Amino acid sequence: MDAASRNMYFSSMVSRTTAAAAAGRRSGIPAYFLYGEPPRAPDSHTAHVETIAARSALLDWKIRPHRHRDLHQLLYVQRGRVAVSLDAQRVALRAPAVVIMPPGCVHAFDFQRHSAGVVITFGTDLSRLMTRRPTADESERLARFLETAAALPLDPKARRETDLDALAALLLREFARSAPGRDLAVGGLLGALLANLQRLAEYPAPGHRTPRTPEVELVARFRREVDRHYREHTDIATYARHLGTSATRLRRACRAAAGESPIDIVHRRLLVEAERQLRYTSMSVRQVAWYLGFKDPGYFSRFFTRARGASPRAFRNAPGHAPATAPGSTA
Repeated sequence: MDAASRNMYFSSMVSRTTAAAAAGRRSGIPAYFLYGEPPRAPDSHTAHVETIAARSALLDWKIRPHRHRDLHQLLYVQRGRVAVSLDAQRVALRAPAVVIMPPGCVHAFDFQRHSAGVVITFGTDLSRLMTRRPTADESERLARFLETAAALPLDPKARRETDLDALAALLLREFARSAPGRDLAVGGLLGALLANLQRLAEYPAPGHRTPRTPEVELVARFRREVDRHYREHTDIATYARHLGTSATRLRRACRAAAGESPIDIVHRRLLVEAERQLRYTSMSVRQVAWYLGFKDPGYFSRFFTRARGASPRAFRNAPGHAPATAPGSTA
């Protein structure tokens, strides 16, 4: 596929607001549409497909830490090796392998030269459309698959028994076209590719899936609300009201479906973001506290230390936690 084809977009893009862009700059972790490109708001048709080499080969096969706000991303490695940073995970993979990056997940790659594979990016609206199509059980499995950051080796023999490689080739070819019906074809091929990946790397394993009960549905909706509002330190009663339920029912649902309380879920989301900011930015601990909505930086330090067993400063100074730099800059 030539460079012009690789840069075609299967979407109608609109610019983010100035406020959203400013928030991204304050976070210190680069947020892109595609790597190196300014953030843009995806719509229900947003999808992009390119080879690993299309972007990585131009950057010495290294992709620095970054994230995508409203985009899912899948990396299917067909040949070669890659060192993956995925939030707190550091994983070395060799083909065949898949990396799953939900929105907001900080990720970076160091590819072996001439590695081969595909990078698939699609919007959260398209993800929701896809997860509503199958049966309730399949919908839950696909949602979990897409929302759980993971770097997974694939069994070579099992991979050969799927249609992954054929689907990846068809997806790249169809994405490069401008023929009528391309959107429909890309969406269908993407669904088929995801189904094949699930067969190889499903989480959780078949036979250990959580039934899609009303409690599971409520907790899934609660997690999405937390992702949107965790920096506002919204109280549980307000979350419950927005979800059209009571705080008591929400607590019972979280205990039944997740084995933890609503405030535990909120605190975990804050801690994940705190670790990202400490690991990948040069903001001071005080600035990280303010970014996360803490009015008292001292309280943030105590909150983090109690949960992680180390102060924010000690966590940051641990080996391997150097702040990120932008594409093309020197570390």
